[in-house]
Amino acid sequence: MQNVKTLKLLVIFLLMQVTLSFSQQVPDWFTKLVVETRSQHGLTTDEAYVASLYEAIVDVSNRLGIDYLLMIALILVESEFRNVVGMHGELGLTQIKPETARFVCKIYNLNEPEDGWARLLWDHRLNVEFGALYLKYHLERNNGNILKALEAYNGGNSRSSYAAKVLECYRELMNHSLADR
Repeated sequence: MQNVKTLKLLVIFLLMQVTLSFSQQVPDWFTKLVVETRSQHGLTTDEAYVASLYEAIVDVSNRLGIDYLLMIALILVESEFRNVVGMHGELGLTQIKPETARFVCKIYNLNEPEDGWARLLWDHRLNVEFGALYLKYHLERNNGNILKALEAYNGGNSRSSYAAKVLECYRELMNHSLADR
């Protein structure tokens, strides 16, 4: 019985250490970027949200083979880190339309959320996942050409200026990331 209690305490301790060590890994530049950008829209942002968002972006990006800095740039341009509804029904951080999400489900053989696509608006992990999958689809279709993939991601009349803006943010984020090392 004592061994079981000791083991449980050890597991709890290790989980706390992993959680603490991860929260310390969120770069200062990312925290500053998210907090300042959201505050321009009157939104408050706590450390837990920033850490959760950073973890979601890094995890999804790593799993899908997309540079996490590119995903951050895309989110910055698309929504400025806000869970918003766009003019044409785009949802959340990556501004994914429900019909686009259905398309992504079909391509990657995924299930739609049981509680519906409105979840893309408030579930940042799911939103980042679908946005990254949609970007991955366009990267694959365009042989890794980031500019063309971003233009296809946006698809609107201003797709070229949109792609240029994301790439500009991406370059700036690379500089921040290098300065942090």
